[in-house]
Amino acid sequence: MIFPITGNVRYPLTIDPTVWIFDERKIEVDHIGKEVGDNAQEAYYAKMGAAWDKGITEGSRTDHNKPMTREEKDAALRGTFAMPLAPFIQNAETLEGASALRFEGTETVELNLSTLPELYLQFSKDGKVLSDGPVHLLYRDQIVRSVTRITVV
Repeated sequence: MIFPITGNVRYPLTIDPTVWIFDERKIEVDHIGKEVGDNAQEAYYAKMGAAWDKGITEGSRTDHNKPMTREEKDAALRGTFAMPLAPFIQNAETLEGASALRFEGTETVELNLSTLPELYLQFSKDGKVLSDGPVHLLYRDQIVRSVTRITVV
């Protein structure tokens, strides 16, 4: 199940959320809005530092399809995940004058473009694709189910 991002953008996109399970940007729905702990942040910086050192000594390699560990595969088959919307809107490049995002699903909701960092698209529940998908919009305590189109207005 795919959905488009259209409207006041330079590059309209067609999104297939079924492949997001392999994307490193996904986040567990239970962790949305929670502060990143110092340990998690330190672990992230250590990982990035090691990658930087390896790139300097061995040369860079752009492999975006790194294999998942067994633990990651098991978690993906059990977890409930969402994807931040911001990278997709940034890739679509909003045009001058764009001020809002319209989500069409079980209801139509229009949100200011400034809320973009707080918007997530849930694409799985308990390791399975959503039965009433393709995605649900998660914004603070609000859920818009069955989003089939996102329009930048």
